[in-house]
Amino acid sequence: MTMRIACGGFMHETNTFVPEPTGWASFNQAGAWPGFTRGDTIPAKFAPFNIAITGFMDVAIAAGHAIVPLSWSFAQPSGRVADSVFERASAYLLADIADAAPDAVFLELHGAMTTETTEDAEGELLHRVRRLVGPDVPIVASLDLHANVTQLMVDNASFLSAYRTYPHIDWLQTGQRVGRWFDTVRAWGPKPARAFRQMPFLIPIASGCSMIEPMKGLYALLEDIEAETGVHLSLCPGFPSADIYDMGATVIGYGATQPEVDAAVDRLAKAVIRSEAAFLEHLAKPRDEALDTAFSRAASAARPVIIADTQDNPGAGGSSITTGFLKSLIARKAEKTLAALFHEPEIATAAHKAGVGKTIDVTFAAHGSGPGEEPLSASAEVVAVSDGRFTGTGPMVGGQPIHMGPSAWLRIGGIDVVVGTVRQQPHCIAVCTHLGVDITGYKVVVLKSSVHFRGDWQPYADSVVVGASPGAALDDTGVIPFEHLRPNVRRRPMSNA
Repeated sequence: MTMRIACGGFMHETNTFVPEPTGWASFNQAGAWPGFTRGDTIPAKFAPFNIAITGFMDVAIAAGHAIVPLSWSFAQPSGRVADSVFERASAYLLADIADAAPDAVFLELHGAMTTETTEDAEGELLHRVRRLVGPDVPIVASLDLHANVTQLMVDNASFLSAYRTYPHIDWLQTGQRVGRWFDTVRAWGPKPARAFRQMPFLIPIASGCSMIEPMKGLYALLEDIEAETGVHLSLCPGFPSADIYDMGATVIGYGATQPEVDAAVDRLAKAVIRSEAAFLEHLAKPRDEALDTAFSRAASAARPVIIADTQDNPGAGGSSITTGFLKSLIARKAEKTLAALFHEPEIATAAHKAGVGKTIDVTFAAHGSGPGEEPLSASAEVVAVSDGRFTGTGPMVGGQPIHMGPSAWLRIGGIDVVVGTVRQQPHCIAVCTHLGVDITGYKVVVLKSSVHFRGDWQPYADSVVVGASPGAALDDTGVIPFEHLRPNVRRRPMSNA
């Protein structure tokens, strides 16, 4: 039976330790993904993007269903979403759903959004949508792998499915997966059997990478269990930069009968718990140790050694302007070294104004006030400039139109630095190569990212070292100053508290 499915999205990953609230301008700014969009322009505008709503719409249309576009908004990870912004974006979605009177609703959500006054923003949004459409209308949703899933979210959605890759290569495929399961969910009835388990320990952000163990094996097991049982499963390691009651790793499942779902979810959850010690293997090395390790490896390596500056990852709420690694590189008089991507609009503007070949005086983190944002002044040669518009590369953003804003390639001694105007991760090598940078010509590359860079950068690298320099996205969950986390959760794997 053909159904009219209302499709929209509202996405934010909230770092509650960033003091500034996230305003509407952040949701309205296009970068690696579209800015706020509403109405019938969504299908065509979003077609090139690796996002879930595109995947869902493609599958639903192919299955004969009709799509009613709502609104879609996304902001880079940052501080708590302003209450006024949450109300505005929610009002757009709810008004358009009410006008459409659809047979079903699809929402692209993150799962780790927190507002100034609401810890569980997605749970609240799903509750409002459920109250609007009633108990019998299917509400299906995609989630980011880093969702902090709550009971309220599970209670109000008919079906939730999370990414299974970090880097988020399967973002679009997750929307397709929801589309493929849609008719099965309808057949299960308005409230299919479901199960939800919260894990008893926290998982550090870089340890959730699906390209390394133990997550690589756990996601393989998830798919094996699904194939054996017919139960749909999601495993979310959580987003640890959120000081909320329900932060942490979860397993959720859906199926035809409650015993089948409980058994499948418990099997996967027990495997996660058995892997607890393995999550400790990927904790970030202190900055100097990370640099020593990288330069030692680079001495005999044929390809660059990458350092992940994980605690200044803008994809986890970092400012992307901390100077710790750059200061140390300058102090070491490092050669054949690249650092990217700094969110420095004023430096990019100065480089454009001066022109290629000129030397300019720059101050990184000139207006910084957060951890690790100590100003650093230097003289830099302008090697190249661009308008920051290019096509993304690699499995996560390949083919997408990306906008970094006015950007520049600078040189400080033997250190090359790439700066941009729109805050975002170096998801792909094109953030540098579009400026003419040859990434294979370096011994050490420092990237302001935790994991997403791996999809496109890692094939060019000898190895990766995860490093910790002061920043807003703390790596070690054992030292994050939680005040609101639920009791009896081990803050670091294998710890007593």
